[in-house]
Amino acid sequence: MPINHSVKYLLLTCAIGIVQGCSTMNQSECVYADWQLIGQADASKGVHSSLLDEYRRDCAKHAVVPDREAYQRGYQEGLKQFCTRASGFYFGKNGRKYQGICPVALESEFLDGYNPGYELFMISDVMTTLRVSVSDAEHQIRKIRTLIRKKEQWLISDDSTPADRKRLLREIKKHHREIFWLQQDAEDSRFKLLQKQSEYDSKLHTLTY
Repeated sequence: MPINHSVKYLLLTCAIGIVQGCSTMNQSECVYADWQLIGQADASKGVHSSLLDEYRRDCAKHAVVPDREAYQRGYQEGLKQFCTRASGFYFGKNGRKYQGICPVALESEFLDGYNPGYELFMISDVMTTLRVSVSDAEHQIRKIRTLIRKKEQWLISDDSTPADRKRLLREIKKHHREIFWLQQDAEDSRFKLLQKQSEYDSKLHTLTY
């Protein structure tokens, strides 16, 4: 039976996208599967070969048995593409978790790239958290300042009572203290962000990938 190339392409796309959740195979994909191509795609993306068991369960529903030998042949080819220093670096830099799939002979080279790449990812992750912290503080400051303006308008209103003014003054002072500490937090996060950016740039500068 000739292979439908559009189905073959869809299946390869699915195999490549496993980590994004594309693991279910329908009847057409099972029937027209190029198991060697799927195995190669899985390995080249750092996916564990145990994923074949999921394919087997999916295809059993359609009375199709995956070609394990063809899959493993492709998988071994894919490992040669994946288990390199450069591949390890970009895999780690993207925050992907290494599943120990590289053969012993290739793993050391892969980890030489993966470890510094993952360090960069971790630094970048901290930087993202710090940026969010600054953004959140600035957002809270804007909200509080708006609240202060409203209370100041009420404070000078002819409708406010002495008791209202006393309470409003107390609340406005409290809001200014809140702004002060939020500004301190934001400044601290900005300083840490600069430090992390410097660390990131320094590490990146020493790498040649």
